[in-house]
Amino acid sequence: MEIFSKILTSVDINKGLEIPHDRCDDVLAELLITGQRMEILVADMQGNPWKFVCFTKSGNNQLPNPVFKTGWLEFAGHWNLAAGTTITFYKEIDQATGAQYKIRVR
Repeated sequence: MEIFSKILTSVDINKGLEIPHDRCDDVLAELLITGQRMEILVADMQGNPWKFVCFTKSGNNQLPNPVFKTGWLEFAGHWNLAAGTTITFYKEIDQATGAQYKIRVR
């Protein structure tokens, strides 16, 4: 199940990936249970695991914006991501192992 797709900006690559506002609820539901920070294990296109740290960042309107920073920045560097690249973040449900987050670069 796709959570979001995003065309990356230089800010996403160098500072942290902000989850699109219209898709926040999918990630925030779990994030709000644990507080201001949580680790999400994400598999890349080759099945390699990455630990993304997600936290909430208050904006001018005081609504929390979830952001991937630690782990995401290493992922972006490893895959040589650039502004204009599209990523898709999604979740697969496996009967044996449960929900697994995955990321695809296009």
